[in-house]
Amino acid sequence: MNKNLLVLLLSALTLVVGCKRDTIPSVSESDLKTLNIRPVDFKYLSTRSKVNFDDGSNRIGATANIRIRKDSIIWFSITPGLGIEAARGMVTRDSLFLVNKLQREYHAYSFAQLSQKLNVAVDFDILQSALLGDPIMPITTNNRIRRTQDETIVTQQQQGIDIINYFSNNTLKLTKVLLQEPQSPNNLMLQYDDFQQVADNILPFTSTITAQYQDNQQMKATVVAFQHNKAEFSDTALPFPFSIPDRYVRKQ
Repeated sequence: MNKNLLVLLLSALTLVVGCKRDTIPSVSESDLKTLNIRPVDFKYLSTRSKVNFDDGSNRIGATANIRIRKDSIIWFSITPGLGIEAARGMVTRDSLFLVNKLQREYHAYSFAQLSQKLNVAVDFDILQSALLGDPIMPITTNNRIRRTQDETIVTQQQQGIDIINYFSNNTLKLTKVLLQEPQSPNNLMLQYDDFQQVADNILPFTSTITAQYQDNQQMKATVVAFQHNKAEFSDTALPFPFSIPDRYVRKQ
């Protein structure tokens, strides 16, 4: 697993999680009219997921273990097919760390540095919301809202990037988020599917992130797909083991 894949998987891990299944209730007319979107509510969450990566040249599968302490820490471990942990990462309120155990190197960014690198504002709350299938930006009266028979479409702008949110009218959960630059062919799409009721929350069991971008005047696409096998909410504290060995080299 190369270092570019590890960095992409870090971004792709800002998607969704799933738990055991139950029936999903429909939302009320009042909630639909007012867009009363209920965020996922929990203290701790752990999940085990299958991750598949395809950039047109390489196809790689791995297992991702994710743990979250709400509003505080996102931790993950990535293990490819050989069963040896390839990478471990941790996101805190102000920083992001990724350790590549195969290459004996690591990445470390403050959110200010990461935002500058990506040329778009990124913080812990945005990553956590994307991971849980919640809107990555708050819905406000300034947003453009359009309704069809099956979905509600909310268009937002952030630093010149259009963010188009698609909500199911049955559940008021996100089914798709499209981020695109108006004057560029580059775009990023998050798709959520297989929603299930878990206690008081509704979560997607599958998700896909698709990045389309121009490289040397050619359009390319990278796809990372998740399928969640096991997850648990808990009020009991989870461990978040993480350290960077002294001999590892920091990479930019």
